[in-house]
Amino acid sequence: MVRVSSVLLAVGVLSMVVACVPGGSESRGAACTSQTFDLNSRSEPLGSTKALVQAFEDAVEQQVDFTTMAETAGRAGWSPEWDRVIYVGTLTTDESLKRKSATDLQLACFVGLPKSNSNSDQPGPHATLFLAGGKPVQAVWWNEPESSLDFGSREFILSDTPIRYNPESRTMRVE
Repeated sequence: MVRVSSVLLAVGVLSMVVACVPGGSESRGAACTSQTFDLNSRSEPLGSTKALVQAFEDAVEQQVDFTTMAETAGRAGWSPEWDRVIYVGTLTTDESLKRKSATDLQLACFVGLPKSNSNSDQPGPHATLFLAGGKPVQAVWWNEPESSLDFGSREFILSDTPIRYNPESRTMRVE
């Protein structure tokens, strides 16, 4: 009886782990409902997504030499209640998102991860995920073909990470 209980427990744990592996968001969401963050959520606890995207577009238009994410978010009217921003692209998985955060990300599963664009000549959509103390707070989607914010080779940035205007790409590029 003990052996059967152990096997059933192992099967249950294994099925929960498998449900959180990237693949079908339906199974992932069902198994991780209490520990899921939906990147497509329209919730804006920090501030308006549209205002933040516009603040970066304005910085590009004005060719702002130097700023930080905190300064730009502040210009957009955002709350400072976040400490890290993670780039979430089309190749991002739950596991890579946890690794990219460089912190103890306190969630098991994410739904709504970006999907590849069927037109390989165009970049796919991507998001920036704002965290506070290791917990996801708000996602911002950058759907235009040429985003005004370029993370460069960085996977995450802090509030005081330098961001400079790049005249070649006409973006605000993270240093």
